[in-house]
Amino acid sequence: MMNTFLMVLSGGLAGAFLTLVTQKVSGALRVWYLSKSITAKGEEIPGGCRVRIWNHGKSSIERAIGYISINFDENVDLVDGEELAFIGVHHRKKLEEDRLCWSIASSDPHPYVIDIYQGEAQALDLVRFDDDKIVIPSEQGWDDKQLHRRARVFLHKRRYEGSIHIVAKNTLRRTFDLVIDASSGKQEVTVSERKLKGFIRFFLPWCKVKEHNAKQEKNGSR
Repeated sequence: MMNTFLMVLSGGLAGAFLTLVTQKVSGALRVWYLSKSITAKGEEIPGGCRVRIWNHGKSSIERAIGYISINFDENVDLVDGEELAFIGVHHRKKLEEDRLCWSIASSDPHPYVIDIYQGEAQALDLVRFDDDKIVIPSEQGWDDKQLHRRARVFLHKRRYEGSIHIVAKNTLRRTFDLVIDASSGKQEVTVSERKLKGFIRFFLPWCKVKEHNAKQEKNGSR
């Protein structure tokens, strides 16, 4: 009788373990394929450029946030704009994974977090080309003195390299290489995909999602 009980118990535990593993793997696959479905493409607009972020997956991307990193020389490339930009000669720092904003028609035209539905593309504000500088927006949107909004940074017009990062509640982090070329009268932006790789990210994506959610909560306006 004891042997029968142990056999039943072990069978139940094995079944529960198998169910748990199946759920975890199934969830991992959903996150992986939704993450792979994210694409980005530069889009010219009058006086600037934005990036279209596409969701080619079978479910919505929840609470998507865009971040930007740009390589520049803090002692040479910054343009003064103390009241209108977070980064400038008044505050020399690198631009590393700072928030951008989305461009949508709503009561708040520049939200920093949105959902992207299945088959939908949303525009991420990226750069404005002025006569004497280029402007990178912040999560507040573009510089606007009357509304007390500041852009992220003003930079001299030349060629810059960097990256765009998309993080969301239910996807892995997606990174795209970025080139902004404002040299010699140019106004060009190139966005190219960086491969999503790493077996651990594939098999344990919920850990990465949790990590990104925690990071989003910690990152405030800068």
